Amino acid sequence: MVSKVKESYSIQEALDNLAAIVGIDLEAPTLIGLVKGRRIVTDQEDYGKAAVIWLSEEPEALLDVIDTTYRTIHNHLIALLENPEMNWDDPKALKGIAAMMALAGESADKLQKYISYRMGRKEIKITERPEYISLQHFYQRRFAKRIQAEEEEEYQAPKEALVDFEAVKRDHDYELFYLRKEDGRPYYDAELIRNLKLSVDFIVEGEDFEEDPLLKVRAMQDRDLHATAGQILGDCHHLIEEFYKIIKKLPDHGLALSLSMAIIALFLAANPRNLLQNTLGKSCLQYYDDFHRFLRRCFKTPEYQRMIAYPPERTDKISHSLLNLTHSLCHSFFLRVGGVKQEAIGLLHRTMRKGDEKAHMPKGETFWTQMIIDDEKLRTLMAKFPNGPLFKILDLIREDQDEDQVIPFDPIGQQNLPIRLYSLEKKGKKADVVRLPSPTSQSIINKVEILDEFRGYLRALSIEAPKKRHLLINMQDRTSWKEYSRCRALEDLQKNAEFSQNIQVLTLPKATDFYHQNSEYLNMNPAGDFMAAFKDQLASPEQCGFFFPAIFKLGEVEKFAEKALALIHREFFEGKSTLSRRNREDFIEIFYQFLCLKAIDLYDPDVVSFTCKDSLDTGAAAHSEFYAFAKLLNGSLDSREEIDFLRWLIYTPALFTRERPIDPERLNRILSALETVDLQMGTRSAQIGKAFAELYSANTLKTLSVER
Repeated sequence: MVSKVKESYSIQEALDNLAAIVGIDLEAPTLIGLVKGRRIVTDQEDYGKAAVIWLSEEPEALLDVIDTTYRTIHNHLIALLENPEMNWDDPKALKGIAAMMALAGESADKLQKYISYRMGRKEIKITERPEYISLQHFYQRRFAKRIQAEEEEEYQAPKEALVDFEAVKRDHDYELFYLRKEDGRPYYDAELIRNLKLSVDFIVEGEDFEEDPLLKVRAMQDRDLHATAGQILGDCHHLIEEFYKIIKKLPDHGLALSLSMAIIALFLAANPRNLLQNTLGKSCLQYYDDFHRFLRRCFKTPEYQRMIAYPPERTDKISHSLLNLTHSLCHSFFLRVGGVKQEAIGLLHRTMRKGDEKAHMPKGETFWTQMIIDDEKLRTLMAKFPNGPLFKILDLIREDQDEDQVIPFDPIGQQNLPIRLYSLEKKGKKADVVRLPSPTSQSIINKVEILDEFRGYLRALSIEAPKKRHLLINMQDRTSWKEYSRCRALEDLQKNAEFSQNIQVLTLPKATDFYHQNSEYLNMNPAGDFMAAFKDQLASPEQCGFFFPAIFKLGEVEKFAEKALALIHREFFEGKSTLSRRNREDFIEIFYQFLCLKAIDLYDPDVVSFTCKDSLDTGAAAHSEFYAFAKLLNGSLDSREEIDFLRWLIYTPALFTRERPIDPERLNRILSALETVDLQMGTRSAQIGKAFAELYSANTLKTLSVER
């Protein structure tokens, strides 16, 4: 038996470190940092300032980490050699080992050049360090003869693929795996796929499989959609009864047949016998997916399209009955309530508690610091289990290859379902706040289609008297090539005469240099300069990522901003002449909350949604932030039920859909802004409320409330 060398990391941590080093651009090298003294990072924005120790001219800590990284690879090779189940005839396994060693070799060469160039330490030779030499000697003695030379040479670790690989692991830009360039070519290449497979192949399961919190998620989703199916059947009960009275008269009617199949699927999803815990056959989740597919099929039928193009006469009760049922099903689909909120909250508590058992973290001094500590507990436990997004992407690639067709980026069609979250009330009128992924389908980067079921939902809003209205607050980046087409499709929807009375779209940028206070804004500390730059952004909205709907009359945004910026500066930042970068980031968040309230005040909507591409990170953070902000404006956020509900808003979208926590940067950003608001509202709530009340119509702020 070969004895293992001393302390090491997990193999996944080691591969992460090697990938981070190989991804460095030596022509424009950035700072290298360490997270928790063991994780090498190069991108400050993705990890947050507080989490990283950035290295400048002293590489000793970095050398300790890279030594342990090579030691980890060495230990892993020893474990493979001693594993009786290792299949040495499997070309996939041999290719993985060769790829890992190629990665180790390239990382040593690149880090040596980086330390010489960036840190001025030319005497340091990574390839001469004992851990690296020991790894290479062991590999040459025990593995090289087993692996064919052509397999070793086949793998070249391209910089672009590995940089993309790091983004993929953090689940950034995963929609590009669905999308194609304008010429039809994919955005990913074979090398990136190889890196993904390598990473998954070398995942080591270091924890008890039964402790994986994600094992409970699918059963919870199944129960959630079981409850949802019952809710939709209840909402549409009268129309369904009416439908079954007329269906016998329509034996060959395409729309009627599709509706019939959709309703049958709903009944099956609502049947408790089809819950995962009660059946080995199709589950409620699968039957609900069938319902959604049949509902979509309704819109493609010639009968439906003819009735939309040429609206039936009032006397044609059968046609109106079919249309009303179709649109009402869409309405309930988008405004469902769900049924596992308390179960999900319980799962979050258990995951955080188990994470605390492994990390033993202190209690926070304030509610907001405790939220950050609890977040770290959750991530600590989840980091010990396989990376959910990686497996989802590999599943997508296999599905794409098996079906030999392009699968569009269609989050709602891929079980990222909308749900009603809470209600907002002002002056006696309630509006539903809905978690809504982008209601679009997209296969080519510059071609986007609005979902038929979302159009059906808007038509349902127009049926009611008075007509209902939806305010869609779009937080996709219209300055980015990745998201511009989706932004334009949504913004143009309100210009369609059919829907102009039912929807308005307000776009707020959450990915620009100004929002992140990067580049030219990084050191814009004088408060006056910052507020002047903010006004400039709003004065040139579409070039800076904003889009204001017709509810804002000409010049109204500028007038609102003039007053709101001054009030925020005075009431939340004590009129300070200089603002730190964190102050400015908080300032932007707070302004966005008041601007959203202004849009709600002007439009008086019945439904409000905070929408990004998938409503998992940016969107989830936004509707969580708005809930907490509204609570703080006219009260407090201190009961256990409210705190649990806030956690549910924050975590469950990404956890249930992508099997990961929310993006930490989005979470830290909203918690920082809310802490700033809470600090001032705690002692001066009446004064602040009175100051900001003049920005809105009478009694808007005084009567504002949110309810779970």
